[in-house]
Amino acid sequence: MPAVKKIIKESGFYSNGVVSDKVKDRGNDPYFVKKTEEAKEFLLKNPLPEHLKK
Repeated sequence: MPAVKKIIKESGFYSNGVVSDKVKDRGNDPYFVKKTEEAKEFLLKNPLPEHLKK
């Protein structure tokens, strides 16, 4: 399936986007899973200051 142009109206920063079935899903890639877990552990040990928690 070719790339499909999709209008994104919720954001004021981007006027449109491209959706493609050819892009690989990296959600379960071991590298990214490991980095996500490391980031979660870091944030649990070092919480953000209150003024940055929006």
